Amino acid sequence: MSGNVVQLRQPGAKVPDQVLTKKELAAHLGRSERWVEIKVKEGMPAEPATDRYGRRRYNLRLVQDWLKDGKPTAPVDRVSALEDRVASLSRQVAELRRAG
Repeated sequence: MSGNVVQLRQPGAKVPDQVLTKKELAAHLGRSERWVEIKVKEGMPAEPATDRYGRRRYNLRLVQDWLKDGKPTAPVDRVSALEDRVASLSRQVAELRRAG
């Protein structure tokens, strides 16, 4: 005997955001996976990579809002962001060494 588990929401409970893979998002939007990759480079929101293969997930509500607004944000320069983070951590290490 097998059964299905059905979760019922409490009245007034917030509906969780739907998080999709790149393939699922592309199919939902009627676009290719390459199109999704290009839009991410243009600033489309994506969750950070969640596995060792670097696969991202996409919050459907955030993506739809981003597409609706039509105001792509500039892509983040990853090298500059990492350099800034390394510099910040270096300063923190130096301060800890002086204090210790």
